[in-house]
Amino acid sequence: MIATRHRSKSMPRYDFTCQDCGTAFELRMSMSAYSSGEGKACPDCGSRTVERSFSAVNVIAGGTSSAAYSAPPRSTCGTGGFT
Repeated sequence: MIATRHRSKSMPRYDFTCQDCGTAFELRMSMSAYSSGEGKACPDCGSRTVERSFSAVNVIAGGTSSAAYSAPPRSTCGTGGFT
């Protein structure tokens, strides 16, 4: 299970793993706070020895999709892509 501490829903989410106890957790923080190291501490043991983790991207296949992301309809030969 990943522990979560949210600061704001509009800030980027960063995933971390504590190097001392192995806890995986996520933080929402501004890019400047991330760069400065501010607030990067394990919620379980309090250690500041944490390493950024990278999560897999959630991809949904099938179902209803937006036209902006759909493949164009198949064209018939000789129409140049226009029907």
